[in-house]
Amino acid sequence: MDRNCLNVDLSKGYPVGSDIEYECGVCGDALASMPVCSVACKCRNVIIDVDAGRVAIKDNSKLKARVIAT
Repeated sequence: MDRNCLNVDLSKGYPVGSDIEYECGVCGDALASMPVCSVACKCRNVIIDVDAGRVAIKDNSKLKARVIAT
């Protein structure tokens, strides 16, 4: 496992922060956990709806959350 990967405990919600990104294990896209506008990865496995304040993940087993170097 990548040493920058975070354990995702769904009972506590998805980790967020200016230094955290989500990587889709299906298409490989990486998305900032706190984007300015709503975003989705190419395959739409990871969707971040800024207006609703929601993160939707179709397959949680295909998600990596990691701390990015700043």
